[in-house]
Amino acid sequence: MSVDEGTFSEVSVDPRPAGVRAVYLVETRTPDEAAEVARLFADLEARVQVRRLCTGKLVSYAVQMHDSDSSVLDGIEAVLKGNYCFTVTQRSFDEVIYHILKELCSDTGSKLLPVSRCNICGRTEPFPSVVVNLSDEQGRVRVCRNYCASCAATATATSNKEFVRSLLASDKRNFRGIERAQLVRRRSRKHPIRFKIKASV
Repeated sequence: MSVDEGTFSEVSVDPRPAGVRAVYLVETRTPDEAAEVARLFADLEARVQVRRLCTGKLVSYAVQMHDSDSSVLDGIEAVLKGNYCFTVTQRSFDEVIYHILKELCSDTGSKLLPVSRCNICGRTEPFPSVVVNLSDEQGRVRVCRNYCASCAATATATSNKEFVRSLLASDKRNFRGIERAQLVRRRSRKHPIRFKIKASV
């Protein structure tokens, strides 16, 4: 896909801070129990980032918090283990726990929900480190790309402009022309890193 053929007119970059992560898997006995777990994590969204990973008899959530105090994670684990017969917790998110989750979903007839992946390395990434949006002339986001912390860290860049060029150039989608397109910085409260895309001459 080419960025210099008028398809896109703007690119915004949203860097997101990494944090302490945990995954919780809970086997529920009734729909009411599943709803109780859902309410627990909904109530936590004001304090931590939450991503639902599956629904059904098995429910699972990934959380990320930016406070080094792990008492919130300890509290979640205590509540779940104190109220539900089968609870698994892991203080990280990786492909191993995600594979276990997929197998348990298959075993229990639960539904695995879509989770974003890094668009460079393909790693499952519920909390991308960087999100890049490509928008059209009307400001509509046409393409959203996600990148994990490792790939974002290896992006060769001496400026924000070169950072976004490096990410899109490494993207599996093969954004042709990004190295030639002119990127003109635009100020925005909503998107601190935002560029107007001008086709190369």
